[in-house]
Amino acid sequence: MNLSTRNKISVNAGTSSMTDLVFLLLIFFIIISTLVSNGVNVDLPSSKGTTSVTSNLTVSIKSDGSYYLNGSPSSINRTDLEPKLQAEMDKQNEKILYLQVDQAVPTGQTVELIGLAKANQWKVMLGSNPKK
Repeated sequence: MNLSTRNKISVNAGTSSMTDLVFLLLIFFIIISTLVSNGVNVDLPSSKGTTSVTSNLTVSIKSDGSYYLNGSPSSINRTDLEPKLQAEMDKQNEKILYLQVDQAVPTGQTVELIGLAKANQWKVMLGSNPKK
């Protein structure tokens, strides 16, 4: 006596569309991850030729790499700059650091000061000459 069923139902689902979907998502995330940039948010002043400095704390870096705080005639060592900035920022309500950097200064020095400001949660403004 043969009691086996003649109609067998296949329970296997097609996985080719699921594989396509996974590859599309993988490509999407790879492309998006290359577009993401982790940088420092810098508040650049917007103006029509003139800028108004609202910060009382200005750090200037001359082409020879010397640092000046609030336009003082004497330069400051890099090691002394951070404690002086901390002391000056504690006096201010709005913690904004205004940077005036010469064109010849290596970018590393500017980025170092921006990183210092970011670590202390200060806002940063970069000064520039207006185009004429």
